Parts: sequence; structure tokens; C-alpha cells
Amino acid sequence: MFPKVLLPISLSIFCTFASAQSLLVNQAELEYEIKGNGENIVLFEAGAISGMSGWDSIWEELPKNTTAIRYSRRGEGKSSSCVGDLTSSDYVKDVEELMQQLKINKPFIYVSHSYGGKIAREFAVRNPNKVSAMLFIDPINPRDIEIIEQLDPIGGKESNEKLKQSDIKMGKENSWCLINDIWDKKPSLAYGDIKNIPITLIAGVKKFINPERLFDTDKARELWGTYQAEWVLKFPKGEAVMATQSGHFVQDDQPELVISEFKKLMLRASES
Repeated sequence: MFPKVLLPISLSIFCTFASAQSLLVNQAELEYEIKGNGENIVLFEAGAISGMSGWDSIWEELPKNTTAIRYSRRGEGKSSSCVGDLTSSDYVKDVEELMQQLKINKPFIYVSHSYGGKIAREFAVRNPNKVSAMLFIDPINPRDIEIIEQLDPIGGKESNEKLKQSDIKMGKENSWCLINDIWDKKPSLAYGDIKNIPITLIAGVKKFINPERLFDTDKARELWGTYQAEWVLKFPKGEAVMATQSGHFVQDDQPELVISEFKKLMLRASES
């Protein structure tokens, strides 16, 4: 549910950057970093509030044949603060402008985590010729509230509403602009919206000893994996991977699994 903290291409540009830089994107300063100068362009979209540091656990292990780009959305990391409510559509516009300024003129692999998956999905729909493959790491799924209400038919709705109000309050206190969008439970953009490209989804389905939340019980974990798999397996080139040793932050819990699946996806993208 909500996160725990919540080649025509200018490769000469990429070789220059050794640390985080910033660009003015749609009137906001966004921090970003580019690593490597490989033929495979990869954009990393972090989960809510994480900023680009959300990829630290795998950043140094990325294959050498990649040019990896990560950034922090407005209101996160060292990027400009945000004001009011923002949606995935607002963030997609920022990604479009960022990639244009970086002169990314070939299709790239889009890697996302949690809330970042919503942005990646919408970007792929709006820019069908710019994304060659997608890797989703435990992406946001509007059916999370369905799990709670299914396992607790009497108090589930009330429990979800209390959590929603708590998140909104926390968001206002911390000037987070995406909380309402996280709680927008419209069905995820899926096959039929996104074109037929290789897609891998890794679901964190670790079972917990003495879980404190209903969402962490064994049955809830099973349903989470099932619903995540149902979404991705509707794609002809979709694959579902269950990360049985990981919670929501799979890239931290099982970084070797994420790197392995990324390499497989990169190969599938090159063969498509």
C-alpha cells in the first residue's frame, strides 16, 4: 500500500557527469544523475518520496552496456519543492521534458518502483514509440484496498478510509504533493492501453512472522502476488516474478534478483 516513508544520442553528454546535476524542467529544478555510456538507455522512476536515492542498492551493479538515468521528482530529494496536488500526468510531463532536454532520441527501458509504476504506465501510453520495455518493481496497484476489504468484510472499508485520511494528513504536514494520486484507485493502465512490449513485474510477496498489518498476512501476500500477476500476464510479452524474500522494497531486499531480471528484460528487448 503506502510506502514505508512514506542511437542518435549525445553520449558525450553522458560521459561528462560523475555526480548529480540539475535541470530546469517545467519551471522546477530536478536533480538527476547519468551513469555509463552503454547502448541501452534506461530510465529509473523511484517510488513515492524516495527520490533518486531509492535506487542506491542496485545503482553500482548495473550492466556496463547501459546508460542509466535516475532523477528525483519535484518535492523529493534535492529537486524543487512542490505545491498543491500533483498527479501522474503532471509527473509524466516532467519526464517528457527531462528526456527531451537530455536529447534521448531512441526508445529506452523504463524501470519503476511502487508509485513510479503509475507514472511509467502513463508515459508509455502517451509516448508509445519511446519505451522499448518496462520493469515494474512491486508497482502501485489499486486492488490493494480490495484485499483489505476482502479479508475484512466488516471493517475493511473503514480501515482503508482511516489509512487514507492518515496519509493525506501526513502528506500535508510534509508538503508531499502525490498522496491524493496514490489514493486514486482507478484501474491501472494495462494491455490495450500500453503497446505490446516486453514487460516484467516483480512482486514482493514475502510472508511475515507475526504480521502487524492485515496487508502483511499470508493470505494478503498471496492475493497481492495474484493481482499483480493478473495485470502483467495479460501482456503477450509479460512476465511475473514473485520475490518471496522481499517486502515492498525488492531492490533493497533482493538486489541480485532485480539485476538478474533487468538483464533478462534487456535481452528480450533487444530481440523484439
